[in-house]
Amino acid sequence: MSTQDTADVLSAVTETLVDIGFDAQELADAAPDWALRTELGLSSVETTELQLALKQRFGVTVDLWDQDDYTLGRLAELIRARRSAS
Repeated sequence: MSTQDTADVLSAVTETLVDIGFDAQELADAAPDWALRTELGLSSVETTELQLALKQRFGVTVDLWDQDDYTLGRLAELIRARRSAS
């Protein structure tokens, strides 16, 4: 998969965040290096909603509860890699 594929997944992750209630305008300015908890301020409820939404949308499970505060870009790369492996 290419860099464009990762960019497409990143766009879909951003759309998923809007679907669970994040402000579309704020996310329009989001950079791939924005962390889910640090920059976006995901609450525990939003983290759970995002994890479930990602599984539904992409068919992959991503543990957002580990100690890593994923960036949008890293999350997109992880999803892309898991999708290509299946």
